[in-house]
Amino acid sequence: MNKGGDRNSQKILPLYLVWRAALFAIALVSIFVISKYGGRFPYVDRVLQITHLPEWIWGFGGFDGVHYLRIAQNGYNAAYTPAFFPVFPLLVRLFTNFIPKNPILDLSLYVDPAYFYTGLILSNAFFLIALYLIYKLFRLDYDQKVSWFSLIFLLLFPTSFYLGSIYTEPLFLLLSALVLYESRKRNFLLAGIFCGIASATRIIGVLLAPVILIELFLAIKNGNIFLKSKQFIFSVIGLGLSVAGMASYMFYLWRNFKDPLYFISTQPFFGAERSSTIILLPQVIYRYIRIFMSTPIYSLQFLNSALEFVMALVPLILLIIYFKKIRFSYWVFMLLALIVPTLSGSFSSMPRYDLVAFPLLPVIVVKLGKYSRLVMTLSAILGIILLSLFIRGYWVA
Repeated sequence: MNKGGDRNSQKILPLYLVWRAALFAIALVSIFVISKYGGRFPYVDRVLQITHLPEWIWGFGGFDGVHYLRIAQNGYNAAYTPAFFPVFPLLVRLFTNFIPKNPILDLSLYVDPAYFYTGLILSNAFFLIALYLIYKLFRLDYDQKVSWFSLIFLLLFPTSFYLGSIYTEPLFLLLSALVLYESRKRNFLLAGIFCGIASATRIIGVLLAPVILIELFLAIKNGNIFLKSKQFIFSVIGLGLSVAGMASYMFYLWRNFKDPLYFISTQPFFGAERSSTIILLPQVIYRYIRIFMSTPIYSLQFLNSALEFVMALVPLILLIIYFKKIRFSYWVFMLLALIVPTLSGSFSSMPRYDLVAFPLLPVIVVKLGKYSRLVMTLSAILGIILLSLFIRGYWVA
């Protein structure tokens, strides 16, 4: 397999710009198509509308976005906000220092619009960088055509618009790709540092540590790293650093809230019938079957539940089917990253959490062959619908 660069890498920026422009266009049209604004999350007026931007722009800061922006400005001063991990809001806070702020705004009630600008710019910058890195990662195992179509598939994924919104998804995607790429290149110290940052970005960030462990084992087994070498010592240090982010956040929670697992115990307060205790997958499936039997089929709740159900189980089924086609370290990470969120007793947000399974995309492209374009088209159509609902304040993931 050719490990070098190619002309497709030069097309990534234009591809991203077309995707970003399409998101804004769809958001603009959605305002006219869906007349009633759902607004099913708090602080719309205090965080988003105050930016005085049109809705088709500030809509990309909805739902979780308002919490990250409030944390960026005020820290964890609101109840239950420690459910949101700190790296992304810390970066927003850091870079907002370079943007002029409104000196007369009451910051006890409102979030300065500067935080929104920073959050949106950072999210899109993270995603653009991630696209280049993911393409390089795909090229380690696949040819130009498969790698390129896999990248397009990522952009056309039904919930890819979260990668251009004020969410942790773009940053986490970048960190995940960095961990996988550096592990493949046997730069385990760097991989550990990036994994440590990821573990303080999202709860599943710590699940990238097994990637480093497995790839390190393979490197030792294949004679690429010797046990008494400096490279091995640095690799072990990297492995230790891979959990440092979460450990630091848990220490912070213990010092300030007397509960190192506060990010778990707060889950029930964010709805979707999440639980702070572990609920196994069969129980969650049974719960959704009951929802389907008791909910009107044309209701938004039924459609949301059906979307969550399908997009939670299909990736897991594909992982089982294509087990032998996927690099084992990738497979372990994707399986854990897709299973752990369901332990809260809900498939809520799974259509968005599926984005972490991006290493599965080339396998799907190869297996679908000539039908991959049809699947991508259907995926894009669903994405248009979900984005339109999201911009108009309706929960989709």
